[in-house]
Amino acid sequence: MKSFYSVINTKSLIPHFKEENVNKLSPDNIKGKIEFKHVFFAYPLNPERIALKDINMTINPGEKVSIVGYSGSGKSCLLSLINRFYDVENGNGEILIDGVNIKDYNLYELRKKIGFVWQEPSIFKTSVLENIRYGKINATDEGCIEAAKKTDILSLLEKDDIDNSIDEKHRKKIFGLSGGEKQKIAVTRIVLKDPVILLLDGVTNALDKESEEDIHKSLLELSKNKTTIIISDKFDVIRKCDKIFVLDKGRIVEQGTHDELMKLKKRYYTIYKYSNVS
Repeated sequence: MKSFYSVINTKSLIPHFKEENVNKLSPDNIKGKIEFKHVFFAYPLNPERIALKDINMTINPGEKVSIVGYSGSGKSCLLSLINRFYDVENGNGEILIDGVNIKDYNLYELRKKIGFVWQEPSIFKTSVLENIRYGKINATDEGCIEAAKKTDILSLLEKDDIDNSIDEKHRKKIFGLSGGEKQKIAVTRIVLKDPVILLLDGVTNALDKESEEDIHKSLLELSKNKTTIIISDKFDVIRKCDKIFVLDKGRIVEQGTHDELMKLKKRYYTIYKYSNVS
């Protein structure tokens, strides 16, 4: 219990509470341009190992890009920095959104503009409807139901869900969901949230083909006119991106479209050839 409370009582170095962000810039009108400028980063618990080395990257508003690289190359680290789960130390580069340093924004409000879906979504012991509402806490039941229609999971919503009943039946139902159904709930949360920036980390990597196709369809609709960064090992997704950044040991070693990178016959070409291409 001592160990537990030592973690609970640890103060975050990143001001994420509403009252800590009152004097920060509002992100209300951001378009979603993301820039990394000479970013170096190491995780606090392993400062000797540099995870990102001199990252320079520009993603324009509404652009769909993919980050490709072998495990440990720094892909997920990029998304963590955009979310400000970690911060780049002063002097180690900067991350900008619409030309403004990400640290200058009201983080509480900025995170409302960012939708993040990862490989293992969090599902809570409550109704499906309430699980969807985590995407936007003040959403109405009607809003949640409309979002469920768009991602084709209306069948998961039974009358009891809409009545917010949390009985043993619900508990069994929630914990009996398939991996594809859980991911669909996570995607529905983002549909409800309607963010400006969309971050997708391995969303379909562990799913069967049918679930994967259903979620790709929902994500394709969701990502329209949104700045989207995708980490995936599915090349049928990667090929459709406007731009691909290839990471190797924390550095960007190539960038371009799928066809451009295949013609180079370098790192991306090698990853493509030795992957289970869909």
